[in-house]
Amino acid sequence: MNYFHTGKTAIYSLLFLFLVTSCSKEYDTETFENSSLVTVKLQGTQSVFSKVNIDVLEVQFRVLEDKNDPNAWMTLNTINTGIHDLTNITDSQIVTLVDFDEVPSEFIYSIKLVLGDQNSAIKNSVEYVLDMAPEHENGPVNIVEKQLKANSLYEFVIEFNLDDSIELTSEGNAELNPKMNTLLRRFELF
Repeated sequence: MNYFHTGKTAIYSLLFLFLVTSCSKEYDTETFENSSLVTVKLQGTQSVFSKVNIDVLEVQFRVLEDKNDPNAWMTLNTINTGIHDLTNITDSQIVTLVDFDEVPSEFIYSIKLVLGDQNSAIKNSVEYVLDMAPEHENGPVNIVEKQLKANSLYEFVIEFNLDDSIELTSEGNAELNPKMNTLLRRFELF
């Protein structure tokens, strides 16, 4: 009798689950007539360092030719801020920094990673605090020079070349001079 009650409960549960999941809603296809969707991903390269921690605060696009104009930089909705060990994010591994952010379809001059001051590296069991090179104190910048098209998805993959970006000095200090490549893919939405 107990088996019959358990079986009956299981059948009702499956029937309820089937009815709930089989109900469908008709969704309108959303179009982005004056905007584009943007995804930004971060990846490191193979390195002689056993750990390279980079403190990511935000991602920005430069949308005006004059980079000193206060409105030249557009901040994207950065979802994975904080410290990332880029030695663990290589090859097929990535960190998504911006995920399907809707931006106006305009000309993008460059992309910038705004970094915090919690950057460090470990080599041969010695930890180095990475001081930012003066020319990159506002964040490393990569030239994009791309007109975004409406109703498209753009995927930016920033590849951070770890060994070329870190210089160890004879005084035992380490300087961060970011060297990055930006790969870009465009997908039509509808």
